[in-house]
Amino acid sequence: MPGLALKLAPREQVLINGVVVENGPRRTQIVIMTEDAAILRLREALSAEDVIGPASRTYFAAQQALSDPSVGSSMMGEITQHLDALERAGAGASNASVIEGARTALQASNYYRIMRLLKQLVEAEANSGGASDAS
Repeated sequence: MPGLALKLAPREQVLINGVVVENGPRRTQIVIMTEDAAILRLREALSAEDVIGPASRTYFAAQQALSDPSVGSSMMGEITQHLDALERAGAGASNASVIEGARTALQASNYYRIMRLLKQLVEAEANSGGASDAS
């Protein structure tokens, strides 16, 4: 069974199942063998100040659920509302499959998958300055 290979830069931090792990002074690779492990590179994490529109708002809510499993189930309704707002914001037909995929991932409580799916939309939103905010 192949695992997820994480190549970490020196001193890079990663969140694994709610625990922050920091790499040592050298570049390294670790392999995560558990399929359901929740992993987030902290350099990919959004801060509250980074939330500028519906895509980043949804990503941030999924990030919170991923980083604190005890609040995960209570975030489902909030994430659903954010996905609805993202859809209303006119994400376009090309992004409809992304939103539908995020809804499917939400039903499976797969917050990491939601974040992976929304990453491009968050980047596009940041580049446009969040002009399509429809909260």
